[in-house]
Amino acid sequence: MSINRKIWIGIGAFVFAGGTGSQALPVAATNDLQARSPETMPHDGLSADVRSRIIAHALTVGQGGEGGEGGEGGEGGINVDAAAKDPVEYGVALQVIAAHYHAGLAAYEGKEQEAGAQMFAHGLSEIYVAMEDVFKQLGVIGLGAKLEAAVAAAAEKKPVPEVKRKADAVFAALVAADRKAPRSKDPALAVKAKIAAELIDRAAAQYAVVQKDNNLEAYLDGLGFAMAAKDQAKAALPYLKKISPQKEAALRKALALAGQAYPGIRRSEEAKVSLADLQSAASAAKLAVSNLP
Repeated sequence: MSINRKIWIGIGAFVFAGGTGSQALPVAATNDLQARSPETMPHDGLSADVRSRIIAHALTVGQGGEGGEGGEGGEGGINVDAAAKDPVEYGVALQVIAAHYHAGLAAYEGKEQEAGAQMFAHGLSEIYVAMEDVFKQLGVIGLGAKLEAAVAAAAEKKPVPEVKRKADAVFAALVAADRKAPRSKDPALAVKAKIAAELIDRAAAQYAVVQKDNNLEAYLDGLGFAMAAKDQAKAALPYLKKISPQKEAALRKALALAGQAYPGIRRSEEAKVSLADLQSAASAAKLAVSNLP
């Protein structure tokens, strides 16, 4: 990466602290920004003001977790180097962004506006920023600007239809970005099946976190993974059924259990699926699609 990812922490705090272009930058941040002018940094449509403010905020709060690396549960990061060459890893990166926006929009529509906006912000800061150079190299255009616009609309508590339009623009930009995926000898539907299985695996890992964390955001992370997995599996399931009904059944079972684990933005008082069952099904689905096509 041409930019140290450690400076990209804190976008959520920045957004909800009311960061705007009119606020004065701290002296230390201002000095550092002279060496990190937005015009000199590779980007995909993020406005210079937002980029500068995110950096400035990060510099004032210190060095923390790195975007796209580490993380607990399903929120583990993306292997950026692999994503530049591997269509599955690249697709997972796109769909982890999508997961945050699926769950964020569901939360926003369910009157959990701040939680929804935070999910949008995390999709931008945790994955997009880490992947920014890869997107640039592959010719992805406009995704960053769409992500930023959705974050801004949700943070400003715009009406639901407006926020939904911004989120839909993100989903369309992600579809366009998927067309720029690294070349693969595998059929496109085999790649989608593998991506879906990876997302279910993340949903299962996040479910372990949800068992001991009542925070809505932890649950929304898992919900997003389950929603993104279902989206990717739509086309992959018929393909799998033609190749192997057993493989299709394994993926379908894991999807069903993920749906029971995350039935909507309101978690059930009693778990409808056990952690062991979901993790076992997720592992079986990954194994089933591992040797495709």
